[in-house]
This record gives sequence, C-alpha cells and structure tokens, in this order.
Amino acid sequence: MIDIIKRNLSRLAASYSEIHLEKRLITSLVLSNGMIEDISKKEVLSGNIRILHKGQWGFVSFSNISDLDGYIEQVLKNVDAALVYSKLKRRIKPYKKIERDFRTDYRIDPRSVSLDQKYNLLVSYDSLLKKFKKVINRKLTYIDKKEELFYGNSEGSLISQDKTFTGMAVVGVARDGNNIQIGKDSWGGYEGYEIVKGHEEAVEEAGRTAQDLLKAEMAGGGRMDVIIDPKLSGVFAHEAFGHLSEADFIFENPQMMDIMQIGKSFGIEELSIVDDGSMKKEAGSVFADDEGVLADKTYLIKKGTLFSRLHSRETAQKMDEPLTGNARAINASFQPIIRMTNTYIEAGTHSLEEMLSSVDNGIYAVDYVGGQTNLEMFTFSAGRAYKVEKGKVKGLLKNVVLTGNVFETLKNIRMIGNDLKLFGGLGGCGKGGQSPLPVSTGGPHMKIENVLVGGV
Repeated sequence: MIDIIKRNLSRLAASYSEIHLEKRLITSLVLSNGMIEDISKKEVLSGNIRILHKGQWGFVSFSNISDLDGYIEQVLKNVDAALVYSKLKRRIKPYKKIERDFRTDYRIDPRSVSLDQKYNLLVSYDSLLKKFKKVINRKLTYIDKKEELFYGNSEGSLISQDKTFTGMAVVGVARDGNNIQIGKDSWGGYEGYEIVKGHEEAVEEAGRTAQDLLKAEMAGGGRMDVIIDPKLSGVFAHEAFGHLSEADFIFENPQMMDIMQIGKSFGIEELSIVDDGSMKKEAGSVFADDEGVLADKTYLIKKGTLFSRLHSRETAQKMDEPLTGNARAINASFQPIIRMTNTYIEAGTHSLEEMLSSVDNGIYAVDYVGGQTNLEMFTFSAGRAYKVEKGKVKGLLKNVVLTGNVFETLKNIRMIGNDLKLFGGLGGCGKGGQSPLPVSTGGPHMKIENVLVGGV
C-alpha cells in the first residue's frame, strides 16, 4: 500500500497532495432480548486523493484502488470546477516529514476469539440484565475492528497504522405503565478482547439503575449547587466546551472569536481542559491525524486560562497558531475536518467527600442519557441523580436536566476532584455528516454552584 501511495504521489502536479488507503475488517454481534438481532463480518476497502492546487482543494474517494489513473484525473477536474465558483485562496501550514509505522498493543487478539465465544459473553451479560423483572427490553452490542491505515503526502510523509479496536455496549429499559427508564454502560478502545471481559458488576448496575429509577422522585426545579460525576464532567468538557474550541467553528463565528481569546480567564486556577490524541488505548486515540500531523496533548484551558484551540493545517495557517493533530475523518470516504480525540478535565485536589460535605441542599448528578448545545448554551440530561442534604446523599432522582451557559458554568466551578476517569465505548461524536467518530471523554467529580436544574 505504501509503495502504491509513493508511486502515485509523484504523478500529482499540485502544490500539496495526499493519498489515503484503508482496509477495515469489522465483526459485530447484536443480542436483543436474548435473540440474535445481527451478526456480521465485513471487510471494507476505501481510499481518497486530496490535493491543494491554485488555492483550491480537490478531493475524490473510491473503493477500488485499481483505477488510480482515473481518480487522479478526476481530482484535477474537481479543482478546475472549484476555481470557477470560489475566489478564496486556501493555504495550509507546513509540517515536518514523518516516516513511521504504528501499531496498537493488546493482550488478546479479538480475531483469535471465535464467534461462539463472543456470543456466549453477550449471553452471560444478558442473563444478568434478565434478573431485573421490570427490565423489559435488553440490548447488547459487540464490535471489534482491525484497521490498516496508510497515508502519504507530497512533503515526504509516509505513515502506516495497524490498529485494533474492541468495544461493547449494554442497555436495559425498564417499564412500569407509562413510566420508562433506562440503564446503560459501554466499554471500548484500542485494546484487545480483554477490554470487554469482566464487566459483570457494571452490567448488573445498568439493570438495577433502570429498575430503581421507576420508583425515583422527580427533581425540583431551580438554581442549586450540583456535584457532577466523571462521566458528566467528560460530556461537559466535550459537548459544551470542546466543540467551541474547534478552530473552524471559531473562525466562522465573529461572536465566538471575540469570546474565545487566548489568554482570557475562564475559571479557577485548578481548571484545565485537555484534548489528547496521543493517549495509547483510548477510543479517540490517533497516532497521527488524517493530514499526517502527529497526535499531541493540547491544553484548551490551562490553569483557568484559555490556552489553545484545535486545528487543521488550514485553520492553523489562517489563525497563525500551532498545529494540534485534530484533522480527522471517520473513514477514507470523507475529507478530514477538525474533530476532538480524547477530551477531559484534568484532576484537581479535592475528594468527593469534601464536595458533598460542602453542600447543604443540592444534587449529585451521575452519568448522562443525552443533551444538546447551541453556541454557548447547553442542556444535559443526567442518567440519574441524588438529593444532597447537609452533606449526605439521600433519595434517588430521575429525569434530571442541567441547563446553563458554558462560560458562566466554568466560572461557577468551585471544586475539582482528584479522581479523573476516562470513558470510551461504542458510539462517538457527530459533525459535518460524519458520525460516529470514536472519542473518549472524562474528568473528575466537580462541584458547580448555581446550576439551573429541572425535571421533565
């Protein structure tokens, strides 16, 4: 594959050119209420050619590498068409030549595990959900992927990546009349079959949560102190702040450009938010992004101050800022756009017990089931929550919704926990018609004052 890329790059008469070739072998099993809903094993071949010529991008994707002559001709025609309709001259930030072979590490190759073994693991987890009588719908999904990714560009970079991803998700739906509640969990990352084994307690917790929420109280509305768990911290970091840190969004929104000024204070000194694609095993990990830039650790907020943002080579050139390795595509059929990798809030110094003891009347919110953002406004639905009275965790609450302005909320963070955790799993992030892109999110427990809480 690398030899094919080298030969054809030399034939592309452009100021900059790159070729991706990919092979993905994907195995998936879905068990629904004890019955096989889907079982598949497929191989996907894809590739693309992208060039920057006369200030315009040309792009073509394909699934048959035997006709590269035709694709080279087509990508040049695409540039000619772009020249007719666009007067904007695009440029990219140069980057060093990289020649590397990368490979993920794992203990158990999922391809060495039979379909029967994978099926039996799902069945064993399903039997744990089945113990909860009010859980009327159960769904378990298993996926493993072997990804062979090859990349080269006209700057001399030649990169190959051999990556193995394994993951699983469980969902239990409990019902009592019109009252419907959900318990769920997921695990996944660039590891082997070992990552999906040994989750019996978590599976039972998903079933127990769904059933217990049927009898939970509704949360009262109003502003109050809230402690959020590591999963909600991660969702907040990704959804509420991470997307605002993507440079294509900032560059196209003058209002955000004015707000998101490097060096501006956004919170207490203990607050740091990071995007790090260089982590070895997380779901969002990349050795190099889809423009040949090595993954790195990027501080978005460092010690309470806006420190950086996420870039492609084009936006880094436009804004005269460092490259971060965040140009990603879900596969070679798509052009890379600016995407997060593993986004999290760094650990602080406080224990959960300290946070709880500082709350007289508030809420402890755990996990999430959904949410949305609109510019700086966010709305998140917690998976479940608990009353906190005089430092003690009390009754279970359901359908708890947290709403606010991300910048006000950052300023209202008062304590950051010492218990950072990251979460990957199946699913991922969506943007620009590309979904799901694997990512990990995480953080520690955090205490936030004056959060608008509602129940639906």
